[in-house]
Amino acid sequence: MSQPADFAGLLHQLLQQAPEGLSEYDLISLLKSAPHCIFASELTLSDPLVMFQTHFVLFHQLYQLRNHLRLRQQNELLISAMRIQLQPYQPGNADITAHDGLAAYYLNWDNFRQTSEADVTSLLDDFWRRMSGVLSPDERRAALAILELDDSADQAAIRRQYRRLMHLHHPDKGGDHAYCQQLSDAYRKLT
Repeated sequence: MSQPADFAGLLHQLLQQAPEGLSEYDLISLLKSAPHCIFASELTLSDPLVMFQTHFVLFHQLYQLRNHLRLRQQNELLISAMRIQLQPYQPGNADITAHDGLAAYYLNWDNFRQTSEADVTSLLDDFWRRMSGVLSPDERRAALAILELDDSADQAAIRRQYRRLMHLHHPDKGGDHAYCQQLSDAYRKLT
């Protein structure tokens, strides 16, 4: 992946030419083709690590562009895999002081360097498992154990127990944030 000196400028130009926005896939396709050739035309997005790295490089540049546009009060930039679109800048709408976890992730180049093929495979496996809604018996038992329930718990019991435990341990009431995150993760897996 050879990045031009003004990659963000090129992205801005391409997005200006597509006022309805572009999907991440469409934008990568443009960047693979002439005259841009930012990403190699033979780039194999079926390889999970290559797909992650390509995605990361693109989103890194998009978040840099978004910050640049906000500081200059030119545009707002909507960034998602389904649609990347320039939008009019509206004072007060884009709170540049608010923490944006996704932006922080993509702007930290260590996340690119430290993500291995095994990490990407694990992320994808987790995504597809969540999409399918299928848990292995061990995963179900582990999630139920976090919620202090046995294997016979139905959806109503899971919901009641989750709400009860969150009420008891919520950080706003002096509870542990990490424990509440475990409860939320377990509840998400089970529902």
